[in-house]
Amino acid sequence: MTGARSAAVREADAVALARALAVRPVLCGVARAADAIDFEGRMLLHAGPPIPDPAAMAAPVRHSAIMAILYEGWARSGEEAGLLLDSGAVALEPAQDHGAAIPLAEVLSESMPVLVVEDAANRGLRTYSTVNGGNGPVMRVGLCSEEVLERLRWVGAVLAPRLARVLEDAEIDMIDVADRALREGDDCHGRTVAGSRLLCERLLEAGGAAAFPAEVRAFLDDAAAFFLNPWMASVKAMMRAAEGVAGSSFVTAIGGNGVRFGLRISSRPGRWFTVEASPPLIPGRADLYGESAGAVGDSAIVDAFGCGAMAAAAYAPQTWERIRQTCAEHRLAFPVDLLSAPHPAFGRATALRTGLTVQRALALSQTPVISLGVLDGSGARGRFDGGFYFSPAEAFERAWAELEAHDAAA
Repeated sequence: MTGARSAAVREADAVALARALAVRPVLCGVARAADAIDFEGRMLLHAGPPIPDPAAMAAPVRHSAIMAILYEGWARSGEEAGLLLDSGAVALEPAQDHGAAIPLAEVLSESMPVLVVEDAANRGLRTYSTVNGGNGPVMRVGLCSEEVLERLRWVGAVLAPRLARVLEDAEIDMIDVADRALREGDDCHGRTVAGSRLLCERLLEAGGAAAFPAEVRAFLDDAAAFFLNPWMASVKAMMRAAEGVAGSSFVTAIGGNGVRFGLRISSRPGRWFTVEASPPLIPGRADLYGESAGAVGDSAIVDAFGCGAMAAAAYAPQTWERIRQTCAEHRLAFPVDLLSAPHPAFGRATALRTGLTVQRALALSQTPVISLGVLDGSGARGRFDGGFYFSPAEAFERAWAELEAHDAAA
């Protein structure tokens, strides 16, 4: 690409970045998924890039798809659900292609509740995520059991209606919560203890002491990752606002499905650039690498935005120490100046940097490090631990090659 074309990409990237920075995401409601997202027939939304063949799904994601089918009542047993999935009668779609972001191996179906995030500066822009199921037997870790179904049903019948009632007359500024959480030692991805506490405090302030019965309050007090889902939807809103800028290499989607890892860029909406998804690295546990699933989850967008692993050196010492250990064990370098744009809405965590572009990543030979939960590849043991995924340069190179080819043909 010539110097003039490179300059044109930088200008387009600046436009996309400005659109993202203008978004002010607020958590404003809970809805039935099918009332917020266009589900065409029997359809399931999953993390990461497309899954063209259900027979080639990562085991944890397949388990979650089976759980979703049973939750919807489309099958009466796990075996019947698996046969239905393999028949192609259930469509599989990337959640990010529908304005949603899904953690780990979780799958979203039409009857499930979703958290609704809206841009306070542009009320027509809405994005979504699932409601965090807390600890224990949860769908996001890829377990397949009656206990997972019971938790899904409890979230849908008990937790979600309570949250919906509170958010009918209130909205929560998600950047403000993230800004404060970073200053308290969170990274807003792998570590979200402060963010979850702050978010629950806001919900209690909005709803009053009687808003949540004892079992819901106990759940919220124990759900240290509760903040992550609405924060994922908030980051998705910022990325979605940046879509559709001609000539831009700004990253607007990124994530893994356990088999493939990929990204999208602003100028090529809907087009995923993918590579094989290797497992994330767990510090001190190289022995688990061969048993781990490939990188899975849309939460990669949080680190691409600038939180998670990318904010750890400045704000999350516990996360940063684990990253340093991982880099030392595997002789890997951490990207130090990949993200260069300050976010004007982060008035406390002023060291936060954002604005991931393919052009800058390749110019610096750096790609984001992503804080990801590491799942058992067989789907039997759930989550092994938290780890770090050093996103492959090849996905960025493929996006750049197409951008170059498109510019040359224009």
